[in-house]
Amino acid sequence: MISPKYALSHYYFKGLTNPHVVNLYLDYNCPFSAKMYFTLFKTIPQVQKKHPDVFQFVFVNVVQPWHPQSVLLNEYALVVAQLLREKAPEKSNELFWNVSYELFANKDKFFDSVTSNVGRNDYYKLINDVVFDKLELPITKTDVLGKLEIAATDLANASNAGNAAIADVKYFTRYLRGVGVHITPTVSVNGIVADLLSSASTTEELIKVFESFQ
Repeated sequence: MISPKYALSHYYFKGLTNPHVVNLYLDYNCPFSAKMYFTLFKTIPQVQKKHPDVFQFVFVNVVQPWHPQSVLLNEYALVVAQLLREKAPEKSNELFWNVSYELFANKDKFFDSVTSNVGRNDYYKLINDVVFDKLELPITKTDVLGKLEIAATDLANASNAGNAAIADVKYFTRYLRGVGVHITPTVSVNGIVADLLSSASTTEELIKVFESFQ
């Protein structure tokens, strides 16, 4: 399981004791991740109903650098997670997963060919507009952009410090290198990759595999 620092955003459930841990390795720019996420979004409540408090589901951000916008989408989600944990901890888990749903649902708006002429700060604004158009959040667009946008400087004052997402991006990158996961989507249960699962897996198949680890 990833760091408890992310318990109020990336963990689906709050406060489970000794659960089986299902890690979901997903990239917002990956259509196969999106397909699995939509299935999981329906499946997780069914798992909880059938096996109350037995399984914890953990969102693991995977940056796939061959799509530069993957970095920006994951930065966006990580900053939103920071703000939700700070400003609305009682709702932060649900809202983070809802924001992730909207990023996946609108993935085509962020593809290479659609955004090839969009600058970095404008890209953050594009994502922001999509998310806030779909969801009511206890944070503002300004809150989000304030943590993301990079101030322009002249060469004499050049900086490569990044934004408020940089520490989280580094954490997840190091985590992924440590566990050896490179392909999205990937699912592991208690640290073991569930090779039988793919973006084509149905709810029934997902539940069957999860149950096999009990």
